[in-house]
Amino acid sequence: MKRFLALIAAGIMVCGACLVVSAAPGDSVSGNSISGNSAGGGSEYDAGSEAYALEIQAAGVSAQVFTAALEEGKTIGEYINNSVVEVPGLDSVTPVGQGGKVILDGQTSNVSFSVQKPLPAHVSSARAQAAALGGKVLNVANIQANVSFGTASVNFYMPGVTTGQNIQVYRYANGQWVSVNVSEVRDDHVVVDMTSLGVLAFIQIQ
Repeated sequence: MKRFLALIAAGIMVCGACLVVSAAPGDSVSGNSISGNSAGGGSEYDAGSEAYALEIQAAGVSAQVFTAALEEGKTIGEYINNSVVEVPGLDSVTPVGQGGKVILDGQTSNVSFSVQKPLPAHVSSARAQAAALGGKVLNVANIQANVSFGTASVNFYMPGVTTGQNIQVYRYANGQWVSVNVSEVRDDHVVVDMTSLGVLAFIQIQ
């Protein structure tokens, strides 16, 4: 956990330097080239160009990390920490990342669940769901993993959450939000029993 917090701090420092690699409106990513200002604010340039190399150098990370973060639409900090901290469409976001080992069908595993950015449509739909419940969306994330399971108990690290806070979790399925069992809410953690992968909305009930 200390390592995770240290990485969060490093991510914040990168964000503070205004180095965001997620695509901005009007930007596009195709093949090995980047256009717009998602990484450097300049004209389109090839991934192997000097300009691209300078952007990577300024970021202080490897080319692999820089490119992977760009492809996932994440800041470098989000990519390194396997987290979602910024969500377009939400004014206030409680960061979410994997906060402990995943328990698959009752057995502790070393599997990592990837915490990815949601689509804008999912965010809008989650806000409508929260409004119907009289609550507020804390975060929306697309959870993926290369593993099959019946039930996965996933410990999500959500700094700022407090013990006993009324947080409900929903998974987007076939155009509807389906309730997911929340087995525990404690300081900075929300433990969820997932039966399927997909987009989760974390909603605080007022």
